[in-house]
Amino acid sequence: MANLTNIAGTTSGNNTQLTNVVLDVFSKEILFQAQPNLRFKQLATVKQDLTVLPGQRIKFLKYNSITGSAALTETNPIETGVISTATLQITVGEHGKALAFSQALLNASVTDLLSDAAKMLGMHYAVYEDGMIRDMLLTSANVLYAKFRTSRAGLVATDVYDIDLVREVIELLATNKAPKTTSGDYITVVHPHQAKSIRKDSAWVNLALYKDPEMVVAGEIGKIEDMRFIETSMITYIKKTTQDIWADNADTGVNTGLPANAATDVYQAISVGDFAVGYATALPVEMRDDGVTDFGRTHKLAWYSIFGVGLLELGHTVIEETA
Repeated sequence: MANLTNIAGTTSGNNTQLTNVVLDVFSKEILFQAQPNLRFKQLATVKQDLTVLPGQRIKFLKYNSITGSAALTETNPIETGVISTATLQITVGEHGKALAFSQALLNASVTDLLSDAAKMLGMHYAVYEDGMIRDMLLTSANVLYAKFRTSRAGLVATDVYDIDLVREVIELLATNKAPKTTSGDYITVVHPHQAKSIRKDSAWVNLALYKDPEMVVAGEIGKIEDMRFIETSMITYIKKTTQDIWADNADTGVNTGLPANAATDVYQAISVGDFAVGYATALPVEMRDDGVTDFGRTHKLAWYSIFGVGLLELGHTVIEETA
């Protein structure tokens, strides 16, 4: 067995493990690889509490609106109200994924293999975590259909994402009193197929023409009126031939809401205002090392995190289904 002390730390029999310093380095590598690929997490309100254990809840506070009169006369005092809040809670749980590789392969090229493993784990973590946030947003009951259709089954191939749908979404979010995000606008996450359609509209403003490029969010491609657009293959779509739900070229389940004789594939864009979805974390993602197992033949590394997601304000999310 090669001596891994310089990079991996101490060796005890056949159970060579990475030092905490090295694990910290590769934990940062996981985050470094994940960040550019996270599209939905940037839409979340994040709350961290390192004292919370798996299965416990992290609280989010929501301030209630101020009510009562504000008109004054010369003799009456200003009415004084109190700040009231509502508590929303998200349960956190354990999440992780491990990679195993032979000790012989590790001995041949320790640094390169560990770095590559961290990169692969980072990519997996990004897809997994973003997928959880996406799936939570998709539980919203606010659904609009292209071309003013009334159901998914009614969509046809020409019912693409257009400016009429954009304006419907803006109207619904505004009616629900959803505040705009910190970017100054609402945000819609679309599939590349939907992006191709909406870019053709004369009202489309390309990212390069922004007056305030410093406010751009990750993955942003452009805007129309009060709506910014993010493009990602993580958006789910339903194949008309198999009725399977797909995202990022991976089959994620069987859909029951599309008829067998459906006229088109269906894509599910997601629009949000501020405080739409919460991300609660009790342990940020880190790399874990299981050491060498199977009598010195196999090494295992994993990403591990404790977090949870949940909808915060039900009216602040809208799903748009299009061809």
